[in-house]
Amino acid sequence: MNIEQYGIYILYTLIYIGYAVVLKYVLNFMSSQHYDADDQLANGNLAVGLRRTGAQFGLAIAMMGVLSGGTTGSLTQDLMNSALYGLAATMFMVSTLILTDKLVTPGIDNLKQLKENNTSVGMVELGMLVSTGIISYSSIYGEAGGLLSTLAYFVIGQVTLVVLIVVYEKVFTRHFDIVSQIGKGNLSAGVYLGGKLIAYALILKSAIVGNGGSAELSDMVVEYIFLAVSGMLILYLFEFVIDLVIVTSSSMKEILNEDRIIPAVQLSSIKIGMALILSNAIL
Repeated sequence: MNIEQYGIYILYTLIYIGYAVVLKYVLNFMSSQHYDADDQLANGNLAVGLRRTGAQFGLAIAMMGVLSGGTTGSLTQDLMNSALYGLAATMFMVSTLILTDKLVTPGIDNLKQLKENNTSVGMVELGMLVSTGIISYSSIYGEAGGLLSTLAYFVIGQVTLVVLIVVYEKVFTRHFDIVSQIGKGNLSAGVYLGGKLIAYALILKSAIVGNGGSAELSDMVVEYIFLAVSGMLILYLFEFVIDLVIVTSSSMKEILNEDRIIPAVQLSSIKIGMALILSNAIL
């Protein structure tokens, strides 16, 4: 890599830093009626820190999609395109916080819980923001029809992610109200749900990126549904096996009921790793 290439990458990095600063102030504004984010961070509020971390990390993942696109042959045009898609990625990150509050954790005032340093809610927001960054990455990387195509892929991916999580909350944890436990500060529940969000997003990422072989809209929809459903079924199968063989001293129900944070972190981490492997297999 020569000096000129280093300079170009520095320019792209500056674009990310600029949007990271914008995102910081947007998040501060969104929470200003409940708390001063900078004061909360200075006083050691981990929950607010997790939210901020998820937003900045998710944005960085989304920007990787921006930088993975093709070149127009003009540095000026490439920088303008990066700035445009970077703005879209920033808006995607902001929009997901509304989804989290209303759909992923219904009945919980997330900002109030963050002010009270509910780290379980912070972990869910971190998971949702990182998963949004992953879906944003795939939407921008996999686009073939410009900004509208990127927006369409993002909306489809985000809606699918929320539906999967809501189904999980209503069906698979019907004997354990995971949302209620998160509101009560059960950290293992927040870690587990946050990890599941990231794992699901990795599968959906591959369904979006791998969905470029057909020109017909109907074929693309069928291909996306097939990749997403097949990937999720395989993920559910391996999740079941992991719950049985990785942490053998406790059942998943016991881990969540008794708020056992260490096995919850272990299970979430290995499920994310498994989703990484499966997502590459789908591609």
